[in-house]
Amino acid sequence: MPNLKYEMLIDYHLHNHFSPDSVADTAELLKMEHGFGVRHLCFTNHAETFDKKEEVAGIFKLKEATTRFNEIQKELAVMRGRFPDMDIRFGVELQYQPEYMDALAQFVKQTPFDFILGSVHIIDGVLISGGRHAKEAFKPMKEHTAYTHYFEDVLKLVEWGHFDAVAHFDICKKFGHLHYGPFKPEKYKTEILRVLKAMKAKGIGMELNAGSLHKNCHELFPHPDILKWCLNVGIENFTFGSDAHELDRAGRYLHEVLAIAKEVGITHVSTFKGRITTRFKI
Repeated sequence: MPNLKYEMLIDYHLHNHFSPDSVADTAELLKMEHGFGVRHLCFTNHAETFDKKEEVAGIFKLKEATTRFNEIQKELAVMRGRFPDMDIRFGVELQYQPEYMDALAQFVKQTPFDFILGSVHIIDGVLISGGRHAKEAFKPMKEHTAYTHYFEDVLKLVEWGHFDAVAHFDICKKFGHLHYGPFKPEKYKTEILRVLKAMKAKGIGMELNAGSLHKNCHELFPHPDILKWCLNVGIENFTFGSDAHELDRAGRYLHEVLAIAKEVGITHVSTFKGRITTRFKI
């Protein structure tokens, strides 16, 4: 593992056994993160539940989520005692599904989250972010239709606004590139800038997500050009996330994310407590 003791590394996108798509043990995740030099992190389990076998988009039930996230808070309190040199925060990842957004707003209001990610995993009712069918999901769609519909839903998510940073901003390319070739953000600059300007107006930040740096599309989410546009429109908060669901992904490649951030001109990374931002120079 690289020695990154003196680098400002954070992992603000992490899933453990409380997430419906993970069985990872919390203490083991923390040990792995610690080994990579991560000292600031946030668990962002999915609010929705879903059956991995069915690969449906997800179902949100307020009572179930409230009970589950209360248990998450209890476990994290124990972990803070076991890992006193790590800053462990309590978060959530909220998926854009129009039928649940009112209930999700209520969930956010009643739960003392430190940090909230917002994400889009669906295009026209089709789950495109993962699972055994995701590679085929784009077959019946034309590129322009698929990608513009995706960014339209990201805009709707941002306009809803009850979160702190957009997760894996251009995840549409994760499997879309298999059908359309490499993702070229310039082709969708109008749509993307519309989202970024809305993010700036709402005070919503951008996540740098390492989930596909070394698999699938082999790119950072979002593309470095989009990060430069973020800076141009004045977005201020940037977080890093491994998007780990398994132990061997926790903390990996964050040193590469840090290097990309510096290369495009990002000078600070943000942490959150009680949804209040603290920025650290990188």
